[in-house]
Amino acid sequence: LIKSMNYSGVLQVMTKKAAEYANFKTLRSYVNSIFDWAEELEYIERNKLEKSLKRIKATKKNQLKQARKEEDQYLSFEQLQEWLLPVQEDYESNLLSLQDYVLFQTTFFLSDRKSETYGIKWKNVNFEQSQITIGKALDKFGNEKSTKGNKTTIFHIPNELKNLLQTWKTQQQLELAQFEIEQTDEQLVFTFFDNKGNINQRLHTDYLNYRMNSIERRHKHLAHATPHKLRHTGATLAKKSGIALEQISEALTHSDTTIT
Repeated sequence: LIKSMNYSGVLQVMTKKAAEYANFKTLRSYVNSIFDWAEELEYIERNKLEKSLKRIKATKKNQLKQARKEEDQYLSFEQLQEWLLPVQEDYESNLLSLQDYVLFQTTFFLSDRKSETYGIKWKNVNFEQSQITIGKALDKFGNEKSTKGNKTTIFHIPNELKNLLQTWKTQQQLELAQFEIEQTDEQLVFTFFDNKGNINQRLHTDYLNYRMNSIERRHKHLAHATPHKLRHTGATLAKKSGIALEQISEALTHSDTTIT
């Protein structure tokens, strides 16, 4: 049977199996061992399939691996719900400051880049129209720069976020006044204070990451999340709910839908 077998036919069958079975490498090894054995028993002159079989990719396994990789980039709807509740609980238990709570909610609602949230000034927040304009971001050194897509985007925000921002603006004004700093329209919405004399400093690039890591440590059941994962989550859930790719791309301030 092996002597009369059509090698090209075997390769066609194996290529098909690679697209059907995740354990294709095991199957390939098994088939290859049969032909090695046939060579050893001198049923065939040599195993001509070995190199050709190695060139067949484990298609199904690679597809599953890619799918898992993509799933790791965003939270499911259930995982997102599991995150929002502990964030609320930590804020109400004074484990998160008002600013850090509003910072998380702003980044979550906007699904923007954290560097863009860091760069928001009060002049960019229009409470009357319930809008936030994103046109700038902060680089890793805290310097102002254009957004990654070099675009200016107006986001409409829900009342929940607007009310939080209004509350935070009032509290920030009081905190700044203690250091004789006037809160102007050019004031960054989110800044950094500490016990080492750092006052009203621009946020470090990983500031929100550190806050989210602390939430994870307190709530072990949470799926790992980062600010950028929140961004992917917003985009993915929007896509699953049927929102057009063009609208999602615009909301993410991408330069074109290919990136999205």
